[in-house]
Amino acid sequence: MATINRDGASGTTLSEYLDTMRQRYLAIDDGWNINPESPDGLAIAVWCEALANLDEAVINAYHAADPNSAIDQQLDRIAAFAGIKRKSATYSTATVNFSGIAFTPINAGTLIRNRATNTLWATDGDVVTDAAGNATVNVTCTLAGAQGANSHNLTIIATPIGGITAVTNNAAASMGLDKETNNAFRIRRNESVALPGSNQIDNIYAALVNIDDVKRARIYENFEDQADENGVLGHSMAIFVDGGSIEDVINSIAINKSPGCGLNRYNTFPNKISLDTVTPKGNPITVTFFRPQLIPVYVRVEIASNSEFIDEEIKQAIVDYSITGFDQTNGFSKLGFKIGESIGAGRLFTPVNYLVAGNGFVNTITVGTAVEQANESAVRIAFNQLGVFSTENIEVAYV
Repeated sequence: MATINRDGASGTTLSEYLDTMRQRYLAIDDGWNINPESPDGLAIAVWCEALANLDEAVINAYHAADPNSAIDQQLDRIAAFAGIKRKSATYSTATVNFSGIAFTPINAGTLIRNRATNTLWATDGDVVTDAAGNATVNVTCTLAGAQGANSHNLTIIATPIGGITAVTNNAAASMGLDKETNNAFRIRRNESVALPGSNQIDNIYAALVNIDDVKRARIYENFEDQADENGVLGHSMAIFVDGGSIEDVINSIAINKSPGCGLNRYNTFPNKISLDTVTPKGNPITVTFFRPQLIPVYVRVEIASNSEFIDEEIKQAIVDYSITGFDQTNGFSKLGFKIGESIGAGRLFTPVNYLVAGNGFVNTITVGTAVEQANESAVRIAFNQLGVFSTENIEVAYV
């Protein structure tokens, strides 16, 4: 019978119930025919299975109240107490460069088509070309999930604009995700307990990662008078956000930032977004944040095996790991590769071995920033960069 006490919940297994019931039947009559194929043996099996199922249901109900073991709807309910909702599928994002006539306005929502996959990508905000006729803006795929875009694939202007002659993306897209899994949601919920906290760095970070379509965020703070080794100005924060709408990010920072600390408004880091807004009490504030520079990562995987696997599953497992880490069990990274984190090829053995270890092993994994350079043990990533993976840039070979 299931028991709940101060140490937790425990129950009786099916085999334990069977042993107990058979002993009690035989205690009544040691000649009783309770073989599994007999009518009484079958009745014992039915009763024991029902009792074991009841114990399991009690234990599951007990653990459903624990955020570290709750799943699905119950996990949603627990997270709702902290004002956190499970994220729907997110959208891939990229940075594109327009060229054409000087001072040509490009409206938010302008569509760009991927020449390889035919997917549409919309600009996140308004932008105007500079005196040289160039403009840089972030775009978001109109389809949710892991929609890839290798460098120089976003080259078709689907919304014609007078004065704009060309567009391209110099770096691969940051991939979107499917609906948030239980493990990923549980990790984000644990991170988000800082939402009502008193540390503004934790507050801002927790608020940013809970914005729809935000995949990663990183905040650098410099307490000193002089700029630090990354170029972050003294007594300021530099906030980098991958994904999410500009308006949502700006509002989130305005709500959670305390007065007095600068946001690197006058810094020259690329992909800067700076807008005037107001705090919840109506005080004016200029909010500045940055999009990370996306660095495409190329991967070569060599597998030693007598049988071949589904290459697309291996490629997708690497892409998923780069974003959410390995959430199938404990003891592994749960956050993927962060903004400013170098890409070590050794970490990629985990998702690949999970798929192939039963019928072979991973011989080598190497990485690089181009196909011909995918022979390194690591890709160095600067503090304002983010390594992005795409299945198109992963090669699987058998040796």
